[in-house]
Amino acid sequence: MEILLARQPIVDRYGSIDAFELLYRSVEAPAVFDGDLATMDVLTNTLIHLGVDRVAEGKRLFINFTGDLLQSELIDHLDPTRFVIEVLETVQIDNVMLLTLKKWKEAGFMLALDDFVTDLLRHHGAELFDLIDLIKIDIEAINPREQSAILHILKRNYPHMRFLAERVETHEDHTRSLEMGYDWFQGYFYAKPMLMKGKAVPPQVPVLLKMLKWLDTDDHYDEVVDEIEGNPYISVQVLQLINSPGIGLRNTVSSVRQAISLLGFSQLKSWISLIVLREMKLASPYKWSDELLRSSLHCAKLCELFANETKTLKAESAYMIGLLSHIDALLSVDIDEIIDQLPIEPTLKTVLQGDDHPFRDCLLLAISADRGEFEHFELLSNRFGISKQRAYELLKESQVWLAQKELHLQDETDLIV
Repeated sequence: MEILLARQPIVDRYGSIDAFELLYRSVEAPAVFDGDLATMDVLTNTLIHLGVDRVAEGKRLFINFTGDLLQSELIDHLDPTRFVIEVLETVQIDNVMLLTLKKWKEAGFMLALDDFVTDLLRHHGAELFDLIDLIKIDIEAINPREQSAILHILKRNYPHMRFLAERVETHEDHTRSLEMGYDWFQGYFYAKPMLMKGKAVPPQVPVLLKMLKWLDTDDHYDEVVDEIEGNPYISVQVLQLINSPGIGLRNTVSSVRQAISLLGFSQLKSWISLIVLREMKLASPYKWSDELLRSSLHCAKLCELFANETKTLKAESAYMIGLLSHIDALLSVDIDEIIDQLPIEPTLKTVLQGDDHPFRDCLLLAISADRGEFEHFELLSNRFGISKQRAYELLKESQVWLAQKELHLQDETDLIV
């Protein structure tokens, strides 16, 4: 799935970029614009899909908030050193909202009023403006004389406050805004909003990967059950699996807990791996993705078997590395663009990005075997202290295991829909 986001620079009096305002963009324009959903989409794309470091480049990020979102718990999860809360002009300022703004101010957030209107001056004083750090003024909506009066009154009474000139379109606008005493500036004169694009990992994949990590021991049985029961999409797939003719049960199973008990963690792990690969197949733009899925599954098993043989590498981590070995090709994206979305340990992320590590050698060993590059396969096996004979025994074991799964990779109906 393609991810879109726009950001527009906010510059200081010397032309340096101090911050970015993040703006909602969508592949398809919604029939009705929803401010809450737009903000949540912007935050999701920034924090999860594109990555806050990539978007921010060390600058603060201005995010628009509606009244409802200001009173939600969403902001609790944001870093006040990175995000500026921009209070939309549609927000009704009453006693409840003042308490809300005070809460976020005390939490360390910088508060900005978007599209300032003079009615705020008529109806509010210190109870509001003592909380506000920055006021954004649309210089096309308010004439220069009125702007000067607003700046004069607010600077005199609230010297802590700073001011941003919005919609600066021309050199004349820029010069006049400088002379008026604005601190920050935003508009097409400096830069149009820049579109940022990325790819999203299929939404179920992070949840499934987390479950795969838990399935290596019985310690997380309750967590696995809770996670599956709390996710209707995965619950349906697990129940369809246990009740499919290929499993061979006489009676229908209608409970997730019973299904997991009957399958066992080992078989459940294999099937969740298939569901992961199927999710990536559905997201892949390529018709030949079946071969990538087969290779991913084969590499996962090979990595697991060789990790067990070495007794120095964690088998569950090795399996995960193999399973994700072709995710960049499947999603047609550079691995760096999606690495932060994967709920795996940092070491494994660096391995997928190509860094040297024993897990990297294990992955290259598996890939070379899968591709039939046996000279390299033997060389890497020897590096792990595994004899040539034993290496080929493990390869044969992985091939037998894969053969049992390939039928499901070839037939999407068996991969659970």
